[in-house]
Amino acid sequence: MKIGSKIRRLRKLRGLTIEELSNRAELTKGFISQLERDKTVPTVLTLKQILDVLGIELGTFFSDFEETEKNVYTQKDRIEEIVTEAYKIERLVPKLKYLEMEPVIMTLSPLAVYDKNYEEDEGFGFVVRGRVELTVGKEKRTLNRGGCFYIFFEDNFIIKNLTKKTAEILLVNY
Repeated sequence: MKIGSKIRRLRKLRGLTIEELSNRAELTKGFISQLERDKTVPTVLTLKQILDVLGIELGTFFSDFEETEKNVYTQKDRIEEIVTEAYKIERLVPKLKYLEMEPVIMTLSPLAVYDKNYEEDEGFGFVVRGRVELTVGKEKRTLNRGGCFYIFFEDNFIIKNLTKKTAEILLVNY
């Protein structure tokens, strides 16, 4: 049973370096590196030390070991999250257990406005279709198809469709 890639993914999700994990688990960097590459197998006690740092119970770690996450998603996998007259938001990837980012596609009706305060820390957007006005705090920018933005959600976030055609924006929140 290969557990290295799962430990690596959990470590990265927690924002830890190999050195930080090894220090907190009181193990060597070399051991963690070899473990993540499946070059060594830990004892149950050593694995518990690592999982304690990562905040995962031993039973949980192995109970979902057989679950496989898809890597490729098609349009039929999309989940409509919010649908209003002004906009529709579709989740491109279903909520996964170890989701690090949340990609959605926002479809804005002609001349519609999307106004939201986000709880996430930061996000990326890409205008797939249309021409929009982006307002973050007091700053306003006009973006055409192919334009993108990377913002920290400290202020209110507003996207306005400037045309009489539908606009689409890919949003990835972290």
